[in-house]
Amino acid sequence: MQRKKISFAILSVILGLGTLLSGCGGNEEVTSTTSGNSQGQSGQFESKMKISMFNQGTFNAAAPIPPRDEDIQRQMLEKEMNIDLDMVIPQAGQATTKLNTLIAGGDIPDLIFLKSRADLAQYYDQGVLADLTPYLDQFPELQKRFGSDSWEAMSYQGKTIGVPGYDNVNGISRSFFIRNDWLKKLNLKVPTTPDELFEVMKAFTEKDPDGNGKNDTYGFIGGMNKEGNLQTYGFDSLMWMFGVNPPSAIEVKDNEPIFLFIDPKMKEALAYINKMMTAKVVDPDWVTMNSPDLLDQKMFKGKVGFMIRDARRLEPDYQQKMKEISGEVPEWIVIPPMKGPYGDQIVERKSFQGNSWAISAKADKDKIIRILSMLNYLFTDEEAYPNFAYGIKGIHWDVVDGKIKNKTSELSKEMKEKYLWVDHYRMPRRGDDAEYFSFQNPKTAEAFKNNQQYVGPTLPGNLLTPDPSDTLDADRQRFINESLVKFMTGKEPLSNWDNFLQTLDTKFDMQKYKETAIQQFKEAGLIK
Repeated sequence: MQRKKISFAILSVILGLGTLLSGCGGNEEVTSTTSGNSQGQSGQFESKMKISMFNQGTFNAAAPIPPRDEDIQRQMLEKEMNIDLDMVIPQAGQATTKLNTLIAGGDIPDLIFLKSRADLAQYYDQGVLADLTPYLDQFPELQKRFGSDSWEAMSYQGKTIGVPGYDNVNGISRSFFIRNDWLKKLNLKVPTTPDELFEVMKAFTEKDPDGNGKNDTYGFIGGMNKEGNLQTYGFDSLMWMFGVNPPSAIEVKDNEPIFLFIDPKMKEALAYINKMMTAKVVDPDWVTMNSPDLLDQKMFKGKVGFMIRDARRLEPDYQQKMKEISGEVPEWIVIPPMKGPYGDQIVERKSFQGNSWAISAKADKDKIIRILSMLNYLFTDEEAYPNFAYGIKGIHWDVVDGKIKNKTSELSKEMKEKYLWVDHYRMPRRGDDAEYFSFQNPKTAEAFKNNQQYVGPTLPGNLLTPDPSDTLDADRQRFINESLVKFMTGKEPLSNWDNFLQTLDTKFDMQKYKETAIQQFKEAGLIK
């Protein structure tokens, strides 16, 4: 299959191996030889086993691994699973080199954290990783811990070759912020539709909401990264009101791929943004906003009434920055996303489950069961959860008034630095766990919680891997991004939309891209 050919070509270059490593095991029925069940119960394993873990999933690669007698989390894992855990933390930026060196030398770690699905597929193709399909039915709680889209990302060639690494965090970084003090002054209501939002932005621009008698306020500001991509900088959130987004936003409906960046609804989204540009409700500095820090500075200066920013801008440190820069703390509030003309109400799409835990193909059945039992314990044991998600009881967290309280934010700088190594074990923290973040402003936690209902499912387009034979891929993506910007700014009239689609077909071979997508979706079982 095409993706398998891609993986062989790429990884052969990376590893420089002359021959393939041993292949993965078959799909025969597997039964555990342990004395108990495989659900992470204490005392279930009679014999001690050594497990080596390549943990590039740590949240702090610079933190040294403490001695075993000080490493409480490690002690918990070793006692619960009856193992000796040998954990390797690769230095930042050196993980791939380190792992490939181990693999080339035949010293494959038993448990490997991988940061991308491409890596997972490539190493499996090389015979480095085991097929976990025969074992996972023994761990129903682990399967329920992650959503179906996360498990789909672990599927390759009809087999499950990994366990989701950790939850990605959604519903916080792309919050819909609006100046409530400006709404009150202009006697306006919180907008709920694109049309209402436009009228509010127009009023924020034209009706002097800050009362200084100057024409110096704007309804909105967004930006794009240095590569000219509109994603994550605000304009993409406006597009979601119409149910579309730039590449790689690809949906699958009725057994067909829907390329949202060229869908007819994208034309409507661009027309809406062009309407904003024409009405001059967008701060003209948007063309220079190519980093989150620059957008933050605009927020701190207090001259824009509506933005897409991280809900943590409600936290005290950021509120203080606003006061220092603008002389005031604006009454920013986080509101629900607008409900678009087709019923779409989206803060963002759930991040793709790229990271994973994989197990060495050299591991025998008993070792695979032991490792899966350890992951099951890590991710599903409620009593163990705060010890891994928050840190050490009595230091990072405690039980206050019958509830678990994360105390990390209260620690001194010295204490935080002393226990940096607890970041090696935080992977089980849930992506929607507000207590984990230890928010200091209740409004931040409220915004985070409310946003969760507007996080859409992951788009299947994230499953696609580039086709090396598609030499026009980079130029095609660049043309799409540049064209979208031209349409929304009016440099290219929307009457030329059909010409844009035709150019994609004739000059950039859009058909090849579509065929690659269909083939890979078929391999993933998303299209029959």
